[in-house]
Amino acid sequence: MYHIKPMLALVLAVLLLCAPAFAQENQTLWADFGEGSNEMTLVVVFPDLTTKGYRIHSDQPTMLAALLELKLVKADETEGVMRLVEVDGCALPKDNPDAYWFVSMHDPSLDSLTPAEQPLDQLPLAGQTYAFGMINSEAAHE
Repeated sequence: MYHIKPMLALVLAVLLLCAPAFAQENQTLWADFGEGSNEMTLVVVFPDLTTKGYRIHSDQPTMLAALLELKLVKADETEGVMRLVEVDGCALPKDNPDAYWFVSMHDPSLDSLTPAEQPLDQLPLAGQTYAFGMINSEAAHE
């Protein structure tokens, strides 16, 4: 059963790679939020594999600050590291301490999404594209 978690991560990674292109084709999935001179694109893949796309506008310098200001996410700090605990009303399951929101960002040099390597509260806002997806290894515990 320990192979389920890597398999779920692989499936989510593929979905996150395809999510921006899918969301671009389906304009009804997009919502504009906020006001300000900086803009970013956010695609969220929910546990039921539905996606939502957002164009975020803010004067905040970081992605996290803008999303917290707009109340699109909730985050907490554990051992000095910020982590997402809720995205667009979808909270991490309380009965699964291994679940987490995976954050990837567009790397123009690769023209692909890659895992975000900077701390969550340091990721820039302006001109960025991010994708979030929940890694929920609930099936691995059965």
